[in-house]
Amino acid sequence: MSERSELIKKYSVTDNVFSTLENQVDPNDPQSSEYWRWRIDQYLYGAYPEYQAIYDNYTEGKTFHQIYELPQEDLGPKKVLPSSLPKLPDGYFTDNLQGNPHTGWRDVIGDKVFITYQGHLTDPYIASYDLKTHRWDGPYKAAESTLSKGDRKIDSHGRPIIEQDSKGHFHIIYGGHGGEREDGLNPLSIDTPHAGGRMLHVMSEKPNDISKFVYVNDITPFASYTASEKMANGDIYLFTRAGTHKSPWVYYKMKNGEQTFEPPVVITIPTPQVENPINVDTFYINPMKVSDTEIVISSLWHECNFLEVHDKSTYSRINAYYMKLDTTTDTFYNAENEKLTLPITLEVANQKTLAFDSTQREETPFTTAPLILADKVPAVAYQARTKDYREWRMTVFKDGQWEHSKPMPGTANRTLVDSENNTISNIGKLEILTKEPNSYTAAVTYKDRQGKAVFAIAKSADAQRWRIDQTYLNLAKSRIEMEIVKASNGQGVAVLLNVKKGSAQRLYLWRDGQFRPR
Repeated sequence: MSERSELIKKYSVTDNVFSTLENQVDPNDPQSSEYWRWRIDQYLYGAYPEYQAIYDNYTEGKTFHQIYELPQEDLGPKKVLPSSLPKLPDGYFTDNLQGNPHTGWRDVIGDKVFITYQGHLTDPYIASYDLKTHRWDGPYKAAESTLSKGDRKIDSHGRPIIEQDSKGHFHIIYGGHGGEREDGLNPLSIDTPHAGGRMLHVMSEKPNDISKFVYVNDITPFASYTASEKMANGDIYLFTRAGTHKSPWVYYKMKNGEQTFEPPVVITIPTPQVENPINVDTFYINPMKVSDTEIVISSLWHECNFLEVHDKSTYSRINAYYMKLDTTTDTFYNAENEKLTLPITLEVANQKTLAFDSTQREETPFTTAPLILADKVPAVAYQARTKDYREWRMTVFKDGQWEHSKPMPGTANRTLVDSENNTISNIGKLEILTKEPNSYTAAVTYKDRQGKAVFAIAKSADAQRWRIDQTYLNLAKSRIEMEIVKASNGQGVAVLLNVKKGSAQRLYLWRDGQFRPR
């Protein structure tokens, strides 16, 4: 404790986060001092690695509650399912999914679609569907998650992803939302776990076999969120946030021929605000492979704080940013092809990678996504939110500058009508499945005039004027999330749907004009 005090005194000369956190202690609350001792320990541990050996030696062999006199963690209660669930149409391939807003991660390998999703009590499940024989394998429970066990609330952050390595083994990464208190302090972060759930990595025991998986210990248990890309040379890149909100975003690389990830590379790093150090500037990122060798990363600025107070109107999500990773050299560049030095702070991001400045505008990006445009120019999509609307827009880099608040590709003059030529205005998603000369097919979700959620297939001769060809779902008081399953040539081979009605929620696979139940 004396060594700890000396380090805090040493670094407090130039770092006023320590005094800011110490000032949060409530003298009338006996637990407040212990809580903020824990928070200060994590800040010191992550920001100044000199402390790590001191702390690890002090806490060796001790449990969390032997180190800190704090009450048991309360992350519940879990919502109790009703005794009977609303009826959903036949055709699903999963059991009921409690509290899962995702459609599952998918990959097309050969003639099979592999799908991973967060199933019962957030455990990772995997299934495959043969596009030719129409037969299912699975779903199998691949592993155990710590995310929502016991009385903890169902947490959707643990969504599993899947990649196949060059030796044929499948890898699933899943379950993370900050790690567990018993995992100790996070060496990559200044933020303590506050949502629970370890990030875990499992690998199929046998090549090309999804029936049994084994654990691989090569990634941080504190991570949150999962996204991955497999490059043309077989290298696999895993992108994740290395902890809770006030944590760096990193990537892990599994080289072709290997079956474990290399140590993480820090992409963006959080920084406490100098004038108001209770606030921390950090990011949300979203990667997407745009070529055999390049990954584009869009991001937004997230203004967080050590008090864990979150603005529910905008969630303090600001601006949109663009950069790309050349995987041949693992070098990052901005839209001007200027080489970037990692890690990226907010100051650097605003100077080098800013694609849309929303600080003086009403519209606030809630999330961002990279775009691939026909002319290959850099572009970022962002979901603009105000008190009156939510809609996707884009910012495009042309003639050396960014042009924002543009309509999404193909939407400026797009129309959609139903089979009776009634205009459909409340479109959720319209994505092209297949395209041939003068003949386009798209999957679409929308709300009809009665407010029912609809999934349908639409046809068009010019990709602008669309007409509903066939409706497959039309449900009252429901929500439908949709993702297109694409082959390597970009053609859609199937559609994944997450259909929710009350407490009933299932995944569906649509292929060649019908749902494919297992």
